[in-house]
Formats: sequence, C-alpha cells, structure tokens
Amino acid sequence: MNERRLSPRVAVEYPARLKATDIEGRNFKEETVLENLSGGGMYLSLTRKLHEGADVSLSVRLSIAPAGEESLLMAARGIVRRVEMRRNGYGLAVEFLRRRVL
Repeated sequence: MNERRLSPRVAVEYPARLKATDIEGRNFKEETVLENLSGGGMYLSLTRKLHEGADVSLSVRLSIAPAGEESLLMAARGIVRRVEMRRNGYGLAVEFLRRRVL
C-alpha cells in the first residue's frame, strides 16, 4: 500500500477537545487525547460516532506546562475522513481545513 501523506505522522498523546455533530444530529463537545498528528491532520478516539465528511472543530494542547504557566494551543477546523469502530468507541481520522497555533 502506498503512503499518501504529504507530511510525516508523529505518535503523540496531547489532550484535545472536539466539537461536532454526531450521527443522530446532536451537537456535542468531548474531551479526548490524540493518538497521532501530522501537518495535514490527526487521529483520535471518541465515544460518539460521526459521519465521514462531518465538519469538526478542535483545540489541542501541544505542550504540557507546569500549573499556572501557558502552554501552546492549536485551534483547528477539519473534516472527518475515516471512522473506525473500536472496542470502546470510534477512531477518527481528521484532515485539517484550517489550523493555527496560539
């Protein structure tokens, strides 16, 4: 199988918050942890199922700072490219549409 990524993928465990609409049409926010990150997208786990093609908003802490200190935050909008069923929920591959580090 040929690799289609344009940028390398890095295994990371950064905390993230995702906002989206699930397959039943309910808006929700969920705290989760990234499994990997690249310049083009990310992979994470959720307890709710989303449709492929769903729009999502994400915020990700890109560093862990001591209490009271600021850490890097990435805000992103993306589209779900793949949904995989897992034992405790779903795995989502998200392609970035826009992102910025704050």
